Amino acid sequence: MPIAYDATRLFLGPLSLTPRGIDRVDLAYARHFFQHSTEDCCAILPTAWGTRVFPRERALRGLARLEELWAENRLPAVDRTWAAFAPSINAGQSSWHLAPNGALALTGRMTSLLRATGIGLGRDAASTLGRNTVYINVGQIGLAVPFLLRWLKRRPDIRPLFMLHDVIPLEMPEYVAPSAVKAHAAMVDQTAQYAAGLIVTTKTAQRAIEAELQNRRVRELPTLALPLPVPSIFREPPDPDPALAGIPYFVVCGAIELRKNHLLLLEVWKRLHRRFGPSAPHLVIAGSKGWQGDLILDRLKRSGHVSGHIHVLQGLSTPALKRLISGARALLMPSFIEGFGLPIVEAAALGTPVIASDIAAHREVGHPATMFVDPIDGPGWEAAVMALLNAGPSRLTGTDGYANFTWSDYFSALGPFIREIEAAGLA
Repeated sequence: MPIAYDATRLFLGPLSLTPRGIDRVDLAYARHFFQHSTEDCCAILPTAWGTRVFPRERALRGLARLEELWAENRLPAVDRTWAAFAPSINAGQSSWHLAPNGALALTGRMTSLLRATGIGLGRDAASTLGRNTVYINVGQIGLAVPFLLRWLKRRPDIRPLFMLHDVIPLEMPEYVAPSAVKAHAAMVDQTAQYAAGLIVTTKTAQRAIEAELQNRRVRELPTLALPLPVPSIFREPPDPDPALAGIPYFVVCGAIELRKNHLLLLEVWKRLHRRFGPSAPHLVIAGSKGWQGDLILDRLKRSGHVSGHIHVLQGLSTPALKRLISGARALLMPSFIEGFGLPIVEAAALGTPVIASDIAAHREVGHPATMFVDPIDGPGWEAAVMALLNAGPSRLTGTDGYANFTWSDYFSALGPFIREIEAAGLA
């Protein structure tokens, strides 16, 4: 079964200091197909010479270098952001470790990836790929830029299989940039035009995506709703930092943007600071800036004395993030809308209590002991935080059978669906 895997998002990976959730999913897919799969697999990339095919060996070299650039596996002891954070919170000082993204540094990162993969023209995709090749696009960049998929018109036998994580910009455009609304509309349009099959992460996301496709009067697409696995490191025992054992802190993970509802937590922390003063718990925000992120950071900084209890960390490695969540009183996720909500699954797998907004996606994937609160209920969030603060350090029970779905399980479930998509083209 020939597989053509779209590596566009991964090729652009060096432009980010650390990966987002969609980047990590893309990386896991690429590792599976280029490293572990026995299928005939090649990489697809758009270039100035059109969409080209590159061998899996070059893709593997690029993945290895990309993981080094992202510092995904760097231990907390050598993670600069973590090393700076721990002394700051111990000293009762605010931590603001924001990722620098200078043009010169980004150019150097892209150059190092090209050196690792080697520079070459590749082969023309439309004339090279075998009949009924399954073309897999998980990174979505090509879906948002219609020009990049025009080569599929020359090869109607190709079986495109796309992943759509959500259609949040179309459901709640007020929480995203106008460009994101346009991009997501294009993704759904291209899915309607080309896709032979669709992968989604939750039934919640599936219902929203199917509604958008029905609006375009598209035929019903074969769809597989497959939950994302928790990375193996979060299924290992928790490893809180002993130096932070006496410091109560709560963590919120994800992009710093309006949709994630950080400003509600700011109001909650203002009330906690009025109640406890210098003894108030700390709020640790782990994530990079998204849309309107500068506005949110500015509000956090200009919040008087409470800002001394707020910490913003960008660029944490996955082991450092695990350590951060392991020692938290709880993970907080007050998002207005999500397609999945992986941080609440990762935290619960570690046994860290979770307070999450009461939305459909969180209900679908959350641990039974998750505390659900309406995302606009400020007093409710304050009460939930107070309950866990008063209870002292604690761990969830009943997590043994939770989040045991591995990437190996995931791809075992995905394989038959890919074969089904291929077989439909042969029929």
